[in-house]
Amino acid sequence: EEASANNISNLSLDLPLGVFSCLTGVSGSGKSTLAHPIIYNNLARHFGLSIDNEPAPAKITGIDELRGVELIDQSPLSRTPRSTPAVLLGAFEHIRQLLSLTSSARADHLTPGYFSFNSGPGRCQRCSGNGFEKVEMQFLSDLYLTCSECNGTRFTRTAESYRYHEKSVVDFLRLTASEAMAFLEEIEGLTNKENLLLSKTRKALQPLVETGLGYLRLGQPLNTLSGGEAQRLKLCRLLTSTSGSVNTLLILDEPTTGLHFSDIEKLLTVFHRLVDVGYSLLVIEHQPDVIKNADHVVEIGPEAGLNGGQIVFEGSPKQLAKKKTHTGLAISVPVKPEKKRPSNNRSIAKREISIHGLRHHNLKNIDAIIPHNEFVVISGLSGSGKSTLAFDVIFAEGQRRFLDSMSPYARQFASQLEKPDLDLITGLPPTVAIEQRISRGGGKSTVGTVTEAYHFLRLLYAKLGIQHCPQSGEPVISQTPEAIGDQLGKLLKKEKSLRLLSPVLRARKGFHKEYALAAEKAGFEEMLIDGELINTKEFQPLARHKAHDIDFVVAQVTSKQALKKTSEALSIALQYGKGTFKALTKKGHLQTFSTVRVSPVTGESFEELDPHHFSFNSPRGWCQTCRGYGHITNSRFDVKGFNSEAEAEIHEEKLAAKANPGEFRACPDCHGARIRENSRHVFIEGQSLPALSLLNVQEASKTIAAFKFEGRDLAISRDILPEIIQRLQFLDQVGLGYLQLDRSATTLSGGESQRIRLAAQLGSNLQGVLYILDEPTIGLHPRDNNALLGTLQALKKKGNSLLLVEHDEDTIKAATHLIDLGPGAGVEGGEIVASLTRTELNQKNALETHSQSPTLQAIRNPLIHPSRGKRRKIPAIRAQKSWLKLKGCNLNNLKDVDVQIPIGRLTVLTGVSGSGKSSLMRGCL
Repeated sequence: EEASANNISNLSLDLPLGVFSCLTGVSGSGKSTLAHPIIYNNLARHFGLSIDNEPAPAKITGIDELRGVELIDQSPLSRTPRSTPAVLLGAFEHIRQLLSLTSSARADHLTPGYFSFNSGPGRCQRCSGNGFEKVEMQFLSDLYLTCSECNGTRFTRTAESYRYHEKSVVDFLRLTASEAMAFLEEIEGLTNKENLLLSKTRKALQPLVETGLGYLRLGQPLNTLSGGEAQRLKLCRLLTSTSGSVNTLLILDEPTTGLHFSDIEKLLTVFHRLVDVGYSLLVIEHQPDVIKNADHVVEIGPEAGLNGGQIVFEGSPKQLAKKKTHTGLAISVPVKPEKKRPSNNRSIAKREISIHGLRHHNLKNIDAIIPHNEFVVISGLSGSGKSTLAFDVIFAEGQRRFLDSMSPYARQFASQLEKPDLDLITGLPPTVAIEQRISRGGGKSTVGTVTEAYHFLRLLYAKLGIQHCPQSGEPVISQTPEAIGDQLGKLLKKEKSLRLLSPVLRARKGFHKEYALAAEKAGFEEMLIDGELINTKEFQPLARHKAHDIDFVVAQVTSKQALKKTSEALSIALQYGKGTFKALTKKGHLQTFSTVRVSPVTGESFEELDPHHFSFNSPRGWCQTCRGYGHITNSRFDVKGFNSEAEAEIHEEKLAAKANPGEFRACPDCHGARIRENSRHVFIEGQSLPALSLLNVQEASKTIAAFKFEGRDLAISRDILPEIIQRLQFLDQVGLGYLQLDRSATTLSGGESQRIRLAAQLGSNLQGVLYILDEPTIGLHPRDNNALLGTLQALKKKGNSLLLVEHDEDTIKAATHLIDLGPGAGVEGGEIVASLTRTELNQKNALETHSQSPTLQAIRNPLIHPSRGKRRKIPAIRAQKSWLKLKGCNLNNLKDVDVQIPIGRLTVLTGVSGSGKSSLMRGCL
């Protein structure tokens, strides 16, 4: 009584108990408000359950007739693979007891706990009973690979050897619920205890069959179930345990969402079963079959929002069908299928971007049609509105719509784009913009890093590279915990006291509060966070946007302790560190111990590889002597006088950019490889990453394409290799196959830089995207221009759309559609003076039809050379004062070049991109 919340005001309602009640009404009428904040929250507060929000004001009587309340929704039952249908319903507990009763299990004194994949000794130790291993891929989606040790069964081979009537624990988990029921029915000649356990198992699995979930395997992880399956499984759990269920109210919010008609019938059977065993049901639903099957119906309305929130009907479905309410009419009159009408949506039929009433900047209320999956060029005089149309309108609107799909929390971190002034834009696909940029990267940028190929190479070597010992050159091998114990004993004898650290997190951003909670739960008093020892109870959330390293201090051992205690500490350290741990001395020195990565000659252990170990931009990976530059100067890096190390590094890079190349000397430690020693000794098929970086694009592409992987390695490489090869092939296709991957970005010409940036953006394998490019041919020789156009055409064939702002004649002629803006610039521009296909562009009367088009005029009436009528006379070579002479130019790729330039004349320096023009003009002259 007197219930009020949202659009419900002073509502009174009598809800019968012990029956199946349905709460219905039009969307927005107040059904969820009545069910959640009014009924559920008030009852949950009464029964001591935790709730997210305060209950809505209401006077509720009859609570004493209830024993509890429960909300059943389609939320996941579990977010990990640790639980299965058999575990949830209790059937697996009985199955484990049956396995422990076998003669072989009794002979080995095994308990039911041995057969648990969550904690038992019989579970696979490599994957901890998960059945898979998670491989973090950083730049790509993480991989979940079948465990190579147990092959996905979750158990050891020993555990699989114990069988109950020819079924192992793995066999049981592979059975569907229906198969398990049939198998258990056939078993005969059992003891009383076995009969009791079989009866309990069948009782636990029976609801699965009754609710149409008999196809679920007993070992299927719950996190793989659909929402509908999860909801029905929650109801099955209620049916398997009826203790305390009498007069418990169950509230379900639209349980038929996502269910087929046949599944709805099975769900209704479960509803009636639940009522039969003592539950009261309140179901929010629109589905007619559910409404008709209810014992009692409550309709809220009559309309939505402010016009709703009232009880318009209470009674049986039969009585409701006679009423003129929205629901009464819906369940009394059969639904007639609507005749399909032809679509009038031109943009959908023709697949195009349609813009109407565009008035942004100098654009004058224009309408534009840009077809999908075409090569479209926007041309016109400088200042005519090309960039406004392409970037400020189409790209900006595409990005703005993408941001609208994100949560308000995520949007606050993105820069807000200006909403263009227009009436309507439709048919806009995802947009990617590639604008002009003059910068060529920092002092550490290379061809590999700018194209992002090196990022994926780092990932490839971290996941599939084989570590070799720098001293002996031998590949690392595995060793036993006993061997590690001997090494630890020797170190302990020398140091007297050691802290044993298990690495649990490497180079990951976030607050990481969960690690502190896990450490405290495990009883670990200290943690090593970013090189600093922290008391676990004093942990504060870490800087969210900074990468962190976390180690658990699992134990502190001394030379005076018993050997058994040290061995136990070692086992715990290896368990949490997944085969690796570190020993920290009093002086702060760390020594790594590993069961899987140890040198067979020196006995040195190596930590698990990470992509950061191959980065010359990260302290975790760069050579400590040259700090990732590959060369050194006479000046030394010094943090003094700066607020932070990052500020000092920026200053160092500025000095390096201004330094004379003659001041640089190859790093005496890494010899130009840039990365740390251990990383330089990681190989794939005999090739280290520094050696691979010395190859040019063509050679590197062939070498990487020839890498052969099998099994687990093949699954890991499957997503990485295409990312690398596509980028390298793009570079080769646009004429940059001669560049070395480690070539410094600062030594590249403008044309080379432009194409490398294009490779970074266009080398990915996206489809259905609108690429917007700003004059991509700037700085390119005609030969390279043709190669670029060929690559862009290939990109279009993949199913992408291309929109180029361009002045280049060859590019305009290669386009399938031309939009020309003009007729002038600034206030005299902003109009579409021509919009035509390639066929229309080539017609003889194109200029007559579009007489105001400056682009068509330029194509039809090319410039006459020389424009002054005749060329100036070149002075005689003997006239010394008339010539500027350069001799022995040897910068970058220039090979002892001699050049003579006439003074007082117009001289053009040309050649293919990367031939040495910029080196000669900017570097020498």
